[in-house]
Amino acid sequence: MISTLLENRILTVIFDRADKKNAITTQMYLDANQALLDAAANTDVRAVLFKGAQGDFTAGNDMKAFLEMRGESEPAVLTFLLTLANFPKPVIAAVSGLAIGIGTTMLAHCDYVVAAKDARFKLPFVDLGICPEGGSSLLFPNMMGHSLAAELLILGDIFSADKAERVGLINESVAAESVEETALAFAQRFAVKPPAAVKNAKAMLKADYLSKLNTVVKSEIAQLVSMIDGDECQEALAAFAEKRKPDFSQF
Repeated sequence: MISTLLENRILTVIFDRADKKNAITTQMYLDANQALLDAAANTDVRAVLFKGAQGDFTAGNDMKAFLEMRGESEPAVLTFLLTLANFPKPVIAAVSGLAIGIGTTMLAHCDYVVAAKDARFKLPFVDLGICPEGGSSLLFPNMMGHSLAAELLILGDIFSADKAERVGLINESVAAESVEETALAFAQRFAVKPPAAVKNAKAMLKADYLSKLNTVVKSEIAQLVSMIDGDECQEALAAFAEKRKPDFSQF
């Protein structure tokens, strides 16, 4: 589920499914999307803070939600990503534990990211026989250069908060027990700024590439959905279910 808390003009949006490492279901995408839409329209909200419940940010797509995307032209994850990419107010993220898949790609849409020093990041798309999402195929090369983007998006290894900071995905890493406090402090700093000026500044920062980003986000999800029933993805899913290493040598 998605939990929310509005306090001191900061809306905290929580991936609240700790028993599944906060893996995101279709309904959670819809609820998070609605929370953002409501926050954009609510003058009492000056900033949004994303975090996960009880130790992890999110393990990414819930497997059922992933499979539910088959045949959908506008899956819930696409709706959420487009709303996040176009959200007019500051977005802050507090990252602890696991940040897998969209748990990492969504950080490129945030305005300030604080992570625990022991947080672990992973982009497993290629290993699942699918393509990256969240606009990462556009944002990551521009953010960190082609070679680092290829390393993270194609090799898909787990990487540390230190590396996430070096490539520009997070602003700073702190002790795990300080993540939420530090992120909230930055959210408060955004929240006391003049709101129209903040929104204007954020819009100007994104103006040069936002239209292209929206196109890329849609294109990535369309390609991802088309690959779910492909042989490579089916082999990856079978290997996951059978607790073995996938064998892509036949392709």
